[in-house]
Amino acid sequence: MASDTTISLEAREWSKKIDQDPTNVEYLTQRAQVLSAEGRFDLAIVDYQKASELEPQEVAHLYSMGDAYFANDQTTLALQQYDEAERVNPNDVTAVFKRGQFLYFVRQFDLSKIVLGKLLVLNPQHSQGNFIMAMLQKETGDTASAIEYFQKTIECLGSDYNSSMQLALIYDKQGQDDLALRYYGNAINIDPTSDETHYSLGLFYQNRAKNLLAMKEYQKAIDLNANHYLAYYNAGNILADDGNFTSAIDHFEICIRLKDDFAKAYGRIGQCFEMLKKNDLALQNYKNCLQIDPNIAYAKEGITRLGDFQ
Repeated sequence: MASDTTISLEAREWSKKIDQDPTNVEYLTQRAQVLSAEGRFDLAIVDYQKASELEPQEVAHLYSMGDAYFANDQTTLALQQYDEAERVNPNDVTAVFKRGQFLYFVRQFDLSKIVLGKLLVLNPQHSQGNFIMAMLQKETGDTASAIEYFQKTIECLGSDYNSSMQLALIYDKQGQDDLALRYYGNAINIDPTSDETHYSLGLFYQNRAKNLLAMKEYQKAIDLNANHYLAYYNAGNILADDGNFTSAIDHFEICIRLKDDFAKAYGRIGQCFEMLKKNDLALQNYKNCLQIDPNIAYAKEGITRLGDFQ
């Protein structure tokens, strides 16, 4: 591998050292890490296998091999390595976490809960374990437990953007506006550059008919991410609902430039042109909408209304 020009110079340098000392586990794992970073998981797996043969009781080789298999879309082999790592050392926190996290990713939720429960007995302050457990509880419908685990994650870390956003979304859905606003605010303070937080806060305000506040948040989302087509779309909806049809069309057209298969944006343009009595343009946009999604009722109704204007 020292002369393999398909891998990086760094990997080739480690290969030279391995050629001189083939049983040096540190060299093998260092090269495996470099190869993994380069996306050469097939080669990294070989190094981890060799390292594991040399040090069969070192669980890090096993779960690192599991990570490489997982990244290489070999999920069955990945699970075998995570299982083996936990079998070799049932109290290794990283090994237990890796297995629980993998089971969550492949949606084996019941088993993942058991493994992560064990992890949190071994280390109640494991922030990633608490966060994955929170996501598990949320996805399986136990919102109260999800809230507890998200709050625990924040307690472990002092602050956490992802947990704050999850809590904001939960409280938003529950209609607990004060708590939702508190956690949206926390998320913005933690990461002021997140366009998604401002977009979600815009939806919060729009759903409560606070359109001026919603528009401010959508504008912030767009300022942070000029390609945020949904922010343009929802801002367009507000403008259309307020009777600002020309401005609404401008927003919907930007949305379409960013995502040309967004059927609803064509449909809303059709409605705006219809309100402006520009029926030919309305019809064309209704048709464009239905070409993408033939199930949008208001576009069908628009064509029926305006059929005589073809």
